[in-house]
Amino acid sequence: MILELKFKNFLSFKDEVVFSFEATNDKSLEDYYVAEPEPGVRILKMAMIYGANASGKSNVLHAFDFIRSFIKRIPNESEKSTEFIPFKFDDNQDLPGSFEMTFYVEDVKYKYLLKLDEEKVHVESLQFYPGIQPAIIFERTLDSENYTSLLKFGSKIKLSEQAIEAIQLKTLKNMSVFAAFSQVNISIPQLSIPYNWFIRQFMPMIDPYTSLTNYSDNYIKKDNRIKFQALEFINKADFNISNVSFEKRTTLLDDEFLKLIQVGTMPEEQKSKLLTEKAIHIDKRIFEHKVTKKGSDKFYFLPEELESKGTLRYYGLSAPFFNTIENNSFLSIDEIGTALHPQLVMHFLKEFLNKSKQAQLLFTTHNDSLLSEKDIIRKDAVWFTEKNKEGISTLYSLSDFNFRKELSYYNAYKQGKFGAIPILNE
Repeated sequence: MILELKFKNFLSFKDEVVFSFEATNDKSLEDYYVAEPEPGVRILKMAMIYGANASGKSNVLHAFDFIRSFIKRIPNESEKSTEFIPFKFDDNQDLPGSFEMTFYVEDVKYKYLLKLDEEKVHVESLQFYPGIQPAIIFERTLDSENYTSLLKFGSKIKLSEQAIEAIQLKTLKNMSVFAAFSQVNISIPQLSIPYNWFIRQFMPMIDPYTSLTNYSDNYIKKDNRIKFQALEFINKADFNISNVSFEKRTTLLDDEFLKLIQVGTMPEEQKSKLLTEKAIHIDKRIFEHKVTKKGSDKFYFLPEELESKGTLRYYGLSAPFFNTIENNSFLSIDEIGTALHPQLVMHFLKEFLNKSKQAQLLFTTHNDSLLSEKDIIRKDAVWFTEKNKEGISTLYSLSDFNFRKELSYYNAYKQGKFGAIPILNE
């Protein structure tokens, strides 16, 4: 579980901000909103971010997702960009950005630090807490003369000089130590455990444009249990849907298209298959609808193009939802209400809180009506972003306000008492 993320000089955030999942002393909804990865450490399962358009809401989610993608990214050469984007509304854009994430894997606490610019990593380190005091797993610095990485492991990590050298040689200046470690056949349990957490339990960010239906298809085809759960899930979006199936469709490729494939850059194995078969095979998604007429049930079949966007969106969210719950993963969703009725969003959030043991959900939304739902709202779970005239985003929590929880958060937000709303000059 993620406890907190500090970051600085990233996208619209110039100054350091802290996003925390740590629960305050508030006992509201304690039983199903708070998890304890170790005794005395109380972490929220869910948090939400409000703010005007272009205020920085999505950029908070991008900060989390940047760490996930950077840790696993393996560039094919050292001159490639790190894909880091600093705050751009500044004359000095060469300053590095920084990220510091504190998280738990099972009951062990870790702290990951990363400082980098668009070309190279300056500092990277990982600590864990085998007891009260932290212990170093690795520390990585930059040799500023040769632009090479200098790598050091902590005293609890027993490695030969040859093993350290092998990892260091793989650690290009524009990639993580985690990614370098993944390319060598060396056992370091203290590093494998957090690396596997990032790879398997840190889900990719979902934005309004993410195509999710194919993702859900892959899991539903393989696992009838997930299919049953998905059908139960989308039944809330369209109560007539009783099944989903797949029909094989084949499209023959003409000579003109085959010529384009020959000169294309797709993987050789895939290219060879297309050129040999001269056809594309597609699984067409078909939804079965049960309709009751004159006391008897009839079944009709509709292709996905005749389904509503909301139905397809909810169907697409089903597999990420259950994967997150079952694997105690972290999931972030930008604009969670995209194409969905507010009551469907409420159902999604309540189901998540009810089913989660240590899974976490972070989302952005413009749906201020959620603030009136006291059965899913805690003060420490609500965050806001604002952007000033210099283009700098700030981040703060509802718990920063001395506002009694029995009062209406919804009315206060609508009246601008928490900020984070559009400024309209009418």
